[in-house]
Amino acid sequence: MRRKILFSKPYFADEDIGEITSNIQKVLLSGWLTSGPNVRKLEEQFSKFIGTSYAVALNSCTAALHSVLLALDIKGGDEVIVPADTFVATANAALYVGARPVFADSDPETFNISLEDAQNKVSKRTKAIIAVHLGGNPCDMKELGEMAEDYKITLIEDCAHAHGAKYKGSNCGTFGVAGAFSFYPTKIMTTGEGGMITTDQKDLAEKTMIIRNHGRAGYGPHEIVEMGYNYRLSDIHAVMGLTQLKRLDMFLKQRNVLAGIYRKGLKISWIKPQQVRDGNTSSYYAYIVKLTDNAPITRDELVKRLNDHGVMTSIVYHPVHLQPLYVNLFGYQAPMLPVAEELGIRGFALPLYNGMSVDEANYVVEVVNNIGEEIET
Repeated sequence: MRRKILFSKPYFADEDIGEITSNIQKVLLSGWLTSGPNVRKLEEQFSKFIGTSYAVALNSCTAALHSVLLALDIKGGDEVIVPADTFVATANAALYVGARPVFADSDPETFNISLEDAQNKVSKRTKAIIAVHLGGNPCDMKELGEMAEDYKITLIEDCAHAHGAKYKGSNCGTFGVAGAFSFYPTKIMTTGEGGMITTDQKDLAEKTMIIRNHGRAGYGPHEIVEMGYNYRLSDIHAVMGLTQLKRLDMFLKQRNVLAGIYRKGLKISWIKPQQVRDGNTSSYYAYIVKLTDNAPITRDELVKRLNDHGVMTSIVYHPVHLQPLYVNLFGYQAPMLPVAEELGIRGFALPLYNGMSVDEANYVVEVVNNIGEEIET
């Protein structure tokens, strides 16, 4: 029987909806709607969960990345190495501060940033590298940390997908000078819109708190001490995040169960899943796969056939350097970064979200395998 399996959707249990509604009502009656006690509580609990000394809540992961680069005084003439296979915000954050994003290719197994290509992109102008844990799959943080130390550049983590993902037993968001998390609706936990910086550096935490609040060191008639932005997270959004954070461990367990069903159940030899290195734990924001060179069908044709059977998918990212904005700005063209470009043509993600049932995951496996067998016969 044909079913419809969405690619992603936020999840709220009935009791969570009641708790969120009740606590939002308290915020409304308090008369204080912007960053307040609920934001501070979310920061405290999130920093404890991740394992850093500080956490700074903002209204998006994009704002988090931008604020970190500002706090590090990265500016015009500087370069920031970023993976080509990422959401455009990772690269845009460098443009926001006047720096140039320099694109590195992807690893063909993990789909994360290629350490070798990143090293090749270091120049005298390189000030930072942003490691993106694509799909919640931890990057090779030991090697990237050593590279950053060797070249005297700053390592930043884009953890938009990586809430609770672990590299060798330690949470992503604890390795770089700072981590930037997303609370967008499809992410592993959500505040509707929102983001978070995690760091062990007090100075960086304090500076980003000022940046998020128009350059003021506090609320009310405080002096403007920095160039700042309206990057605050509201207490209303934080209420949602506090409830989601309580379920984050459960969400991670569920996602790993679903990913295990895909990993064990998919039998098509020309569909290659993203590899998670031994000793690491992915948060499985997405279950990303790539068609191999000998696939008898294109990615787009396969996606259409899956859609016809009710299985919604997503093309995770088109390489940033080939987006029209970056082509117009810098004149990039393919072939330039072959692995990332191949992922843009052959890669996609299967449905995986909080609240998705084992039965639904098994249906996806059945549909993929049946389509694969039909194509091969």
